[in-house]
Amino acid sequence: MSHRSLATLAIAAVFILAACSSSTASTAASGAPAKAASAAAPSAAAPSAAGAQVCNETKDAGAVAVTIIDFEFQPAAITAKTGQVITFTNGGSAPHTATLDGGQCATPTLTAGKSDGLVFSAAGTYPFHCGIHSKMKGSIVIS
Repeated sequence: MSHRSLATLAIAAVFILAACSSSTASTAASGAPAKAASAAAPSAAAPSAAGAQVCNETKDAGAVAVTIIDFEFQPAAITAKTGQVITFTNGGSAPHTATLDGGQCATPTLTAGKSDGLVFSAAGTYPFHCGIHSKMKGSIVIS
């Protein structure tokens, strides 16, 4: 492999790692400005005001359990009520997150066997994905 090809690969790797780590760092932070920065509503069904926080990360035990196995959220279609904690547990070896598509909130990076939760304050439909593996997707319906 030529020196130029190696340099190109190294630069690409740096950008990819920077994108992954900055996404995790900004979503794991508890500061409201990072979470409220998204002006887009989570869905047409969600009656939240622009900039209002609809979701918070929590360490509390959850009423609704989601397991991450084989690069899939199980279940991928989640239903809960406002105020209920949805607990995501990583049952695999690769790290994962549960990140709302609008960026309003996310779990921190979950390594093997680790859990974290999200709790919603507004009804609506919230599509989400893994911030590390973008093909992993799901939807949360809050009533």
